[in-house]
Amino acid sequence: MSEMGRLDGKVVVVTGASKGIGKAIAFAFAAADAKVVLAARTRETLEQVAEELRVGGVSNPDSILAVPTDVTNVDAVKQLIQRTLDVYQHVDILINNAGIGHFGPVVDFDPDDWDAVLNSNLKAVYLCAKYALPSMLEQGSGQIINVLSIAAKVAFQASSAYCAAKAGALALTKVLASEVRQQNIRVTAVLPGSVHTPFWDDVPEHPDFEQMLTPEHVADTVVSVCQQPSGMVTEEIVVMPPLGIL
Repeated sequence: MSEMGRLDGKVVVVTGASKGIGKAIAFAFAAADAKVVLAARTRETLEQVAEELRVGGVSNPDSILAVPTDVTNVDAVKQLIQRTLDVYQHVDILINNAGIGHFGPVVDFDPDDWDAVLNSNLKAVYLCAKYALPSMLEQGSGQIINVLSIAAKVAFQASSAYCAAKAGALALTKVLASEVRQQNIRVTAVLPGSVHTPFWDDVPEHPDFEQMLTPEHVADTVVSVCQQPSGMVTEEIVVMPPLGIL
């Protein structure tokens, strides 16, 4: 039986880490003794998560770093990666998780909302990967996990921008994997179904929360992918509620 990869001491950058899936992923990596860099837009919320992690039993409080970041902004992403390198010298794992949703039929959809959804769910994946990759290429190893959505493959009414962004991010993931696999960098797309997170707060009609996945389900999946033996790679994984698409 192959030995599972160890995560202790690995430097993990998690975007969208202030709530929901991103927060759960940060806690899961901290529990595995990784060094976790938290990135999200709101400084106050991000610092609260960092403090929760530091007092929640991590072996070394210095293994948690909070960097307020707008992942749609080139300079902000550069600063996120540079801050990580200044503190920890390298990046081992990048978790692209940040993203927003605006919903409505195409005929009524505001162009500014369209741009915002595409920027946060697609452009941000490209930017974070672009600026994290040089450290991985230099050390000859690394892992990028893009947390997307089943919406990358399934069309949902009133979700044109969201579905288009996630489908684009899935295509980007496949292209990136083909570009860096020879350099020992693993790239994975994780596609969850409905997850009970604050994402649904502004959605008036939504599935039954009790039937949804939890953020911890997705976090456990992400960590398990990173713990797989070095001689293999999972390039795409779909994680669904037991009842399927809700």
